[in-house]
Amino acid sequence: MVKVYVPRRVVERNRWLRSDGKPNFKDRIYAKPPELEVIANKEIPVLSMQATVMNACEVMSSSGARLVPITDPERRLLGIVTGMDLVDYFGGGIKYTIVQKNYNNIYSALSASLREIANTKPLVIDVKSKLHDLLNLMVSYGVGALPVVSGDKVVGVITEGELIKYLTSKVVGVRVSDVMSVSVISLSYSSSLGIAMKLMVNLGIRRLPVTRNGDVIGMLTWRNIIDLFGSHKVFDMLRKYTFDEVHSFPVADVMEKNIVTIEPDSDIGAAAAKMSEEGVDSLLVTKNGNTIGIITERDILYGVVVR
Repeated sequence: MVKVYVPRRVVERNRWLRSDGKPNFKDRIYAKPPELEVIANKEIPVLSMQATVMNACEVMSSSGARLVPITDPERRLLGIVTGMDLVDYFGGGIKYTIVQKNYNNIYSALSASLREIANTKPLVIDVKSKLHDLLNLMVSYGVGALPVVSGDKVVGVITEGELIKYLTSKVVGVRVSDVMSVSVISLSYSSSLGIAMKLMVNLGIRRLPVTRNGDVIGMLTWRNIIDLFGSHKVFDMLRKYTFDEVHSFPVADVMEKNIVTIEPDSDIGAAAAKMSEEGVDSLLVTKNGNTIGIITERDILYGVVVR
């Protein structure tokens, strides 16, 4: 029997919603003043609709952004592109049909304009909105980053990471084991990048532990894939310059070898601090040397703000 996985973003969302489909925020969240302008990252890159897919990879790779607003010269929001949009386009999902229909090599596919893959009707949050309105959008729709707008112009971007820094103290009173996901989907080190991208897009996950003989030896994230293109490293690895060749890369050639772990009884405040120190957005949860779960920025955020 084939096991059917529910996308992780759906599982994450549903376990924090009440029976009426709404998140039940802690009282102190409602008391927080509307300080979205303070929380938002205003030093964000923006791109035009005429920018290319390669431009988006280069910008995300160099800036660390997971979402880039697409604007006109007056910074009016026209759409967004995310790291997962690019993974989808490179072979993970339905956007790859654009490549298959229109482009016969990597160079031409990377030269396509963002108009082909942009989300032109993204969720946004007004800069004057209350914090709980922002969190309601993020939890209800399972998104980890939103453009902040004033009227129709982009002010900045708010991500789970910015919110965690704003809301999380060293001790929150919630254990890692209370919010972690115990269903950890992993890949063999010899698995192909094409399979990994399909898993990421279809299951709504942005990172996959990589194993060899049952041991975790690395982590493949959406950012590793974007960096592969944004750093131009991909061109040194190709001979035929096709996406079929990219899809055949072993994940071990692309993954991050630095594995950051945490114990299940640790406070999520400590987990947030460790993510910040290590520059990662997830931690493997281990006990007695065995992997028992994974905790992400989203898990920490939900653990801080939802009952």
